[in-house]
Amino acid sequence: MKILDRYILKNFLGTFFMTEVVILVLAVIVDMSEKIDKFLSNQAPGGEIAVYYLNFALYYGNMYMSLVVFLAATIFTSKFAARSEIIAILGSGVDYNRFLRPYIYGAVGLTAAGLLINSFLLPYSNGKRLAFEARYVKKDNPDMQYVQNIHKQVGEGEIIYIGEWNVGRNTGSKFAFEKYDSAGALVHKFTADYFTYNKDSARYNLTNCFARDLRPDGTEKISSYYTKATVFAFTPADFSMDKAIGDKKNSVALSRLIKLEKQRGSPNVKALITEKYKRFALPFSTIILTVLAVSLSSRKKRGGAGINIAVGIVLMAAYLFMLRIFETTAAKGTDGYPLFWIWLPNIIFAVIAYYTYKNAKK
Repeated sequence: MKILDRYILKNFLGTFFMTEVVILVLAVIVDMSEKIDKFLSNQAPGGEIAVYYLNFALYYGNMYMSLVVFLAATIFTSKFAARSEIIAILGSGVDYNRFLRPYIYGAVGLTAAGLLINSFLLPYSNGKRLAFEARYVKKDNPDMQYVQNIHKQVGEGEIIYIGEWNVGRNTGSKFAFEKYDSAGALVHKFTADYFTYNKDSARYNLTNCFARDLRPDGTEKISSYYTKATVFAFTPADFSMDKAIGDKKNSVALSRLIKLEKQRGSPNVKALITEKYKRFALPFSTIILTVLAVSLSSRKKRGGAGINIAVGIVLMAAYLFMLRIFETTAAKGTDGYPLFWIWLPNIIFAVIAYYTYKNAKK
């Protein structure tokens, strides 16, 4: 690596880390000022608060890393250009692609780090962070947590329907269990108006039950019970899935979970698939935004670095807005193309980056 590469890479990454630290320190201060009353009222230990904010910093630092890289590249390159150093470098015979190379080195390194963090470290960290928030910040009353209109495949040819399920109390209403044979014909149906789950015995206690068994000869057996205790090959965890479970699974475990939830016909599959694709799309935006930032900032402008930084902040806001809109569309839309929606902000900004790069080379 030549002197020019080391100089640019050192200053680019140095500006990035300094900017990241400043933003995260400010974010921690603001967040702590908003939550300090809850920490005190819920008696959160100081050590756990410290660990929480380490996980908080990892989560937000990684989520917005590409935008901080964009801002850092804009700041450093604008100052570089304002001192006429870029003009001198290009005037000495170094072409623009060669000048851009150390920035790409840095962006690729940060992208690789982001991929590893997203896939393995962050899910573990998220589990710790969310558990702390549930215990000391949100302090949700589990008796008030409900899941409604559940429709899931819980086994081969086995489907359950639940009108409402109380997560804390393990009680529910409007329960139905259906079993189908290999040809898709209904062979058994069991319904109950109310039911509870006993964790110790792993048994369901059902009230106002109705059972219907359909035999191969076309006859059927109908039974009714006021109360019935029985065992099913599923637990409440199978139909009251944590909404944030995708955030807490590493990429290998997340892929397994997606496969399982597809088999069950879960409505949460698209959200899980969106999370999987986002873990790859977000780090790669670092390279795109680095090229865009350097291309926008490498020419000396009237108004100096301030103009470039202002333009950079506007573009950051636009990228963040698109990311949120398209992520929601991917997770909740009905078109069935979450991969396209998750990568669309990168595609749009890649086109913008290419256009500014071509202009910067002239």
